[in-house]
Amino acid sequence: MIVVRYAVSDPGKAAERSRLLEQHKAYLYGAAIRILLSGPSAPPAEGKGSTAVVIADVETLAEFETFSAGDPFVRAGVYRSVDVFEWRPSFGLLLDSL
Repeated sequence: MIVVRYAVSDPGKAAERSRLLEQHKAYLYGAAIRILLSGPSAPPAEGKGSTAVVIADVETLAEFETFSAGDPFVRAGVYRSVDVFEWRPSFGLLLDSL
C-alpha cells in the first residue's frame, strides 16, 4: 500500500525545527519502512508554515502511522498539522516502479 504524509510546520517552532533537523533526517534515512520519496516544499510565504511530504510503501496504514509518530519533528510538535492517508496512484511515469 502506498501512503502519504502531508505535514505543515508551525512557524512558531522554527528554532525547534532547526535544532531537530539532523535527527529528523537520520530517522528518515534509518527507516525500517520503504520510503519512496520525501522532502520539503519550496520556502513558504512569510508567516506560513513550510510543508513536507513523505510517500512510502508499507503493509498497513497503522505501520506508517507508528513510524510517523516516532519522527522527532512529530514528537516535538514541529508540525502544526500532519495528515496520513492511503494513496492509490493510477497514472504516471513512476507507476510501473511501485
